[in-house]
Amino acid sequence: MNDAVDIFRQEAAEHLDTLEEALLELEEHPEDPEQINLAFRAMHTIKGAAGMVGFDHLSSFTHHLESFFDRARNGDFTLKPAMISLILECRDHIQQLLDDPSPDEVLQQMSQELEKRLQQFSPSSTPTKKTASVQPEKDLQSDSSRCWRIQMIPNALAFQDGMDCLPLLRELDGLGEMDVFTRVREVSPEQFDPLSSYLEILVLIRTSVPQETLEDVFIFVSDDWDVTIDELHVTEEARFGDIVVEKGWITASEIERLLQNRPRVGEVLQSAGILKPNQVESVLAEQQFMHKQAKKKAPEEQIVKVPSGKLDMLMNLIGELVIVQARLNELARVEHCEQLNTLAEELSLLGSELRDTAFDIRMLPIGSTFARFRRLVRDLGKELDKEVQLETEGAETELDKMVLDKLGDPLVHLLRNSMDHGIEHPAERMAAGKPVKGTILLSAAHHDGQILITIKDDGAGLNADKIQKKARQKGLISASQELEPAQIYQLIFEPGFSTAEKVSDVSGRGVGMDVVRTSIEMLQGRVDIDSQPGQGTTITIYLPMTLAIIEGLMVRVSREHYIIPLSVVEECIETSSKEQTTSDGARLVENRGQLTPCVRLRELFDVDGHQPDIEQTVITHAGKERLGITVDEVVGQYQTVIKSLSRLYQHIPGLMGATILGNGDVAMILDINKLVAEAKPLRESMPIMSR
Repeated sequence: MNDAVDIFRQEAAEHLDTLEEALLELEEHPEDPEQINLAFRAMHTIKGAAGMVGFDHLSSFTHHLESFFDRARNGDFTLKPAMISLILECRDHIQQLLDDPSPDEVLQQMSQELEKRLQQFSPSSTPTKKTASVQPEKDLQSDSSRCWRIQMIPNALAFQDGMDCLPLLRELDGLGEMDVFTRVREVSPEQFDPLSSYLEILVLIRTSVPQETLEDVFIFVSDDWDVTIDELHVTEEARFGDIVVEKGWITASEIERLLQNRPRVGEVLQSAGILKPNQVESVLAEQQFMHKQAKKKAPEEQIVKVPSGKLDMLMNLIGELVIVQARLNELARVEHCEQLNTLAEELSLLGSELRDTAFDIRMLPIGSTFARFRRLVRDLGKELDKEVQLETEGAETELDKMVLDKLGDPLVHLLRNSMDHGIEHPAERMAAGKPVKGTILLSAAHHDGQILITIKDDGAGLNADKIQKKARQKGLISASQELEPAQIYQLIFEPGFSTAEKVSDVSGRGVGMDVVRTSIEMLQGRVDIDSQPGQGTTITIYLPMTLAIIEGLMVRVSREHYIIPLSVVEECIETSSKEQTTSDGARLVENRGQLTPCVRLRELFDVDGHQPDIEQTVITHAGKERLGITVDEVVGQYQTVIKSLSRLYQHIPGLMGATILGNGDVAMILDINKLVAEAKPLRESMPIMSR
């Protein structure tokens, strides 16, 4: 049963997320029937599944919630904010109950307390005329009810695995009026196994619930059992032959052969002069077409859940395959073998397709992370006595799962910071002529091969003078040093920096924003901040789409090779090596009428060897900033597998990782964001490199 319990917990967690989203929507639109139905189905599914896998206490507790939402959808009462808060507490309690089928006394007492509080909101302790006990009959009278045929064939090991059919049938019985027929498959005495299941169950049910609700009943056995759900188009003149043919007990040709001596309807109507031959042919053609179309069923794409560890292993193997492919390319180049070169090209194409397919598997919509922040903003708003609404955009933007998993904590810090420092209290907002309810916009989009995440609030904005004064007190800047607003705003990311007057549960310790920058930089991203006093603050995060395999531009300095991520490369130009770098390590190059700061890798990493007269400068960008990387030679595009650096090299500015080349050498991957940050301010007196 361990597998069944694991599946139950995973599915229950998803249903709890659905419940939370529905509750947050209901807080704004308390009479939305769709959201009430979503919450009801989530509790109904958890209740039924919990009973099947032995979580009896959880099943009993969720039964009360199911009844609560059933009364709400029947119009017995309207959901109020206090009810929503209580159900959210119940949702968190269910999360705890998922850990243990037999909870301890403390959790059981908590369940009883929540049930009592829930009962206080219910209009009556007994079901009213509109409750679930009468509802199926009412549904059967409505025009929305439909008939379904459900065929269940448990797998041979069903009983050995402890699976019971009765809970499924009881759950179906609560959805409408049904008839159940059972039979045992015929098996010879020699093949009969007393421990195996030979049971087949046919359920005919009339209900108003959608097909998805019927499918949810079998959510924990659908992978192992043969379950078929078909809608029955019931008519008073349903023919016996059509039904037995549909069941597969006899073929239409066999019935046709048995009834071939009887006259057909078309022939009778034609001989009676009612229909002409061409009319009969038209009807037969139409009938044949409808039969053919009715048999066509769009294949359903099955969804397979795979543990994230297996996806990580797959990407590691693909990375090793890319390295082997690079070695084969190098061998083909050295040996000048046409057959080997052809084989290398074919492997390269297959490897690229395999890599892209694996990327698609690992890519997840960022909305799965956005969804949990609505609860955070709601609860934090109540704690801070502020009215705040969270708006999201670009939830469908896809991001590598590895990056997505590590993005949650930085976003939590940024949202908490916006709630505490950015959004004002209602009285302050009214005095400033703003709406009482503040707004935080959380958006995501693709931009220049990167993921752009924006957190924008309409709060008070950052106080540059206050930040600068605090920075001087902490010794981050000198007393005489004057900074631009953009430079001042970056100071809030310094370790231990905080402008809060007092430490609270939300902020004030000076670690939140430092954690944000560190976490984002570990993901090879960067953070920009912009603020308008009195209007709000915008924080922008730039992230790579993946941290596994990237397209890079290989460059050479002497005998050393380096990789520049292709997504940040703009162009390559020729420059002269006659102009030397200034003492502070910076110089300018004129390109397309603009002055671009440059760094020479030979000097930056102290590489020995002959310096060519004509060098290559790769123009790159990091957001709005541009930087030239001067090298000896641009080798070409290279598919790069990112390998982590050891602790010895992790803190070297300008390096984000390494990769293994086809000849076995190691090439460093440049971190353009860090190089841009390390570049010192340029002065007007700097020499301009000649082209």
